[in-house]
Amino acid sequence: MPRTGKHPLKVTGMKDDFEHAPITIATIVHIPVLADYWADSLAVLRLFFSSLFENTQRPFDLMVFDNNSCREVQDYLLALRAEGLIQYLILSEHNLRKLGALNFLLCSAPGEFIAFADSDVYFLPGWLEKSLEVLDTFPEAAKVTALPVVGGDTTKISAAAYAKAQADPKIKIETGLIVDDLFLQAHLLSLGQSEQHYHRRMRNRKDTLLIRDGVEALLSTADFQFIIRSEAIEMVLPLKIESDDEYYDPIYSPLLERRLDEAGLWQLSTPDYLVHHMGNSVPDLITELPWIHWNNDHISNTIIPKASKKKAISNPMLRRLIHKIHSLSYKLLYD
Repeated sequence: MPRTGKHPLKVTGMKDDFEHAPITIATIVHIPVLADYWADSLAVLRLFFSSLFENTQRPFDLMVFDNNSCREVQDYLLALRAEGLIQYLILSEHNLRKLGALNFLLCSAPGEFIAFADSDVYFLPGWLEKSLEVLDTFPEAAKVTALPVVGGDTTKISAAAYAKAQADPKIKIETGLIVDDLFLQAHLLSLGQSEQHYHRRMRNRKDTLLIRDGVEALLSTADFQFIIRSEAIEMVLPLKIESDDEYYDPIYSPLLERRLDEAGLWQLSTPDYLVHHMGNSVPDLITELPWIHWNNDHISNTIIPKASKKKAISNPMLRRLIHKIHSLSYKLLYD
């Protein structure tokens, strides 16, 4: 109760008519200094956001968890928030590492679908549409990565899903060296790995392609980028290390992938190369992704939507109208 006067909202009233976008895109940022290992990280982060805004066509809310970055990075994020480009910005005093921050994001994200990406991902056209197409065609799947991940049913995490797919007469399965060599080379370049090292590690590689109703998906998983159904998240949280064998490294343990597998939920990836890992240095996109026809706008690290576009999207009334229209059309198409 107020000590003096009356709360203004009790006088003017406030309708609870705001609707979240069906899709929440979430990321974690940790750039403690702009030197040494992180010298190029702010430029990489700018590429992350520019590619996201340019190549994401569906309405979405953007949620960013800053894992105790330096002041320059936080100022940049606050500027994006002020422009209405970030809807939810969390500035953490402590570095919760990826697992802790991911727990926070997955618990908090309001969308029906949560699209997570490390903040060193470059988005390519169609990444979201193709991912949603796979989820729509394969309701057994909880999680889809927009990059062809090799390995298939040779990985422990997808063995049970492979057996279930084999038993489904509506699913056609193809196995072998399916992922294009150009895609494989691009991803290896982004990880700083040689092909020789990779082939030694994956001697028995067998990609697994699932085909249903003409839609293709690879049976495999990754943690650096994915889209996941909200109802699947409710089944696996909290992500907490419960035994020594679940500890992977000081930054991240793939508990989400393990918990989804234990719940019997499939994890897939698109057959098309639709996101690119950048790492801690600005990539040479023309060299690393030679099958794409680039222009200067695509490879600029300062691309941000035009001011008029930012102003329109940040207008609360217009955002609510767009959300309502999109929610209605989305339900008609997918429910």
